[in-house]
Amino acid sequence: MNNKNKKIIILHDYFLYKGGGERLIITLAKKLKADIITAFIVKDAFDPRDYGIKTKELVKKSHFSNIPGVRHITVQLSFFLKTKFLKNYDTVIYSGDVVNAVYSSRGKNIAYVHTPPRHLYDNYELRISQYKFLKRQIFKVYALVSRFRFEKGIKKMDEIIVNSKTIQRRVKKYLNLESKVVYPPCDVGKFKWINQGDYYFSWARLYDVKRVDKIVEVFVKMPDKKLIVASSGPELKKIKKIAKGHNNIKILDWITDEELLELLGKCIATIYIPINEDFGMSPVESMSAGKPVIGVDEGGLQETIVQNKTGILIRSDFNINDIVDAVKKLNKERALIMRGDCENRAKEFSEEGFIQGMKEIIYK
Repeated sequence: MNNKNKKIIILHDYFLYKGGGERLIITLAKKLKADIITAFIVKDAFDPRDYGIKTKELVKKSHFSNIPGVRHITVQLSFFLKTKFLKNYDTVIYSGDVVNAVYSSRGKNIAYVHTPPRHLYDNYELRISQYKFLKRQIFKVYALVSRFRFEKGIKKMDEIIVNSKTIQRRVKKYLNLESKVVYPPCDVGKFKWINQGDYYFSWARLYDVKRVDKIVEVFVKMPDKKLIVASSGPELKKIKKIAKGHNNIKILDWITDEELLELLGKCIATIYIPINEDFGMSPVESMSAGKPVIGVDEGGLQETIVQNKTGILIRSDFNINDIVDAVKKLNKERALIMRGDCENRAKEFSEEGFIQGMKEIIYK
């Protein structure tokens, strides 16, 4: 069969945010002329249908739960029970924890692994430590069953693609499987340097693993420096409480793409310090706009940020003073000098390179 005539479908767990993973799936579907199947799409998230992509939701809105554990089980059941139609496709690409659907496929199965589920593997001990006794015992049983399910499904894949060398190592460590690296795409023509304002910028989701609270604490200690946080998530109330009374810190909720481009294009630099990030699209987007990044020296950020050329990487066991020092070092003058190196570095993670890498594996 001619490669161009192959029927391709992409399975993505859910569209809950306007994030890098969601943007990646839409880009891939457009370039491959693929359909998309997802459990659900929430309001204000990226919606593939807005881009002319044939998309099907598996979970009815009336069955959708905001409780993460219940939501996760609902998603798993939907991909296991409601994907018999996959036998009509030549190639199935799996994104997120959707490997339950592999039993319905009769074609080539390719997993694009953003990470093995972190609550089951590298963040398992952290999650356990957050629960009281009864919930901890329930979670242990749940994790045991979920690992068995995930590992059985992922081992049925014909190819495993990962988004970074960090995840390649993680897949080898926890699943003992080989994989190929294809870096996610950045639309380098979209993010542009506009000018240089007087503020630093963060737009990471407000989850504990993103450590945005630590960034806000830094600017509480530095009233002469300005920070804008543009995002939302479970830690929004906590972060607003930290910032309360400090006029140099502005906490916004979700913003539009246009607002993001403007805030990013006019900042001094960005700050992104997640725990052992899988890849991290935000630093690449920041560099594409000519803005250097204060990041943390672990995970995928080691593969994107070039120390002292496109940003400053602080040690993985950092404290607040390490971030304070990095902000002081990365002043307006130094950030401006880094602009060219940032823009050139971002081009190495282009959309064209991503699509070419994916096609070489899909069509071989």
